Amino acid sequence: MNTKLKVTTALLTSLFLVSIIAVSTPAIATKPDDRLMINIMANGDDADIPPYESEIGFYRATTLIVGKIRFDKDSDVLQGRVEFHIKIYEIESGEKVYTIKGKLKDGAVSIIPFWPCDVRHVTWTDLWFVMGEGMIKTTDMDLTILYRGFPIALPNTHGKWETFQVGMMVSPKGEHIAPQGTWEDGGWAFGGIPGIFGGVTYLTNYMEKLVP
Repeated sequence: MNTKLKVTTALLTSLFLVSIIAVSTPAIATKPDDRLMINIMANGDDADIPPYESEIGFYRATTLIVGKIRFDKDSDVLQGRVEFHIKIYEIESGEKVYTIKGKLKDGAVSIIPFWPCDVRHVTWTDLWFVMGEGMIKTTDMDLTILYRGFPIALPNTHGKWETFQVGMMVSPKGEHIAPQGTWEDGGWAFGGIPGIFGGVTYLTNYMEKLVP
């Protein structure tokens, strides 16, 4: 990873973390038998990368996020595991032009009671947030796309796994306030590099249970 990208990643991630810490609380089991486990999957068209036209064609993006939040009996806290895979396709040919994969083995878990969202102009409520030092791998190409309405240069790890902060944010029901409501088809998940780039799509599975 080049020096400029490292510095940008560190600064934006730090700002993102400061805002998260201000509204989040660590997810700690309330009783020894509260061994919570949550399985998460979100898969479909990406809500933050709508179909768009560039100088060389029309593109669309899909996102897959798989996560697990589980009770760790040694530390008495919840830990999170995350994998995400974002693909960008040329619409006419169906050709895949760019992918980014990320994985995080053991991330810290926080509960976010509210999260003001500048993208959709709502305040999300009751979110799960997982973050830690993980790994990212992308297609070896430089590509600029429209992301959340603005052009951005996508990360490029030159086809190799690189160390990055990896995060996942999950809204089980898609509930928000200001205004009060629920996001279209309900729950959603974000997976990516917090403060830099990631994918958002609807939940296709959310299972929360206590385990022995």
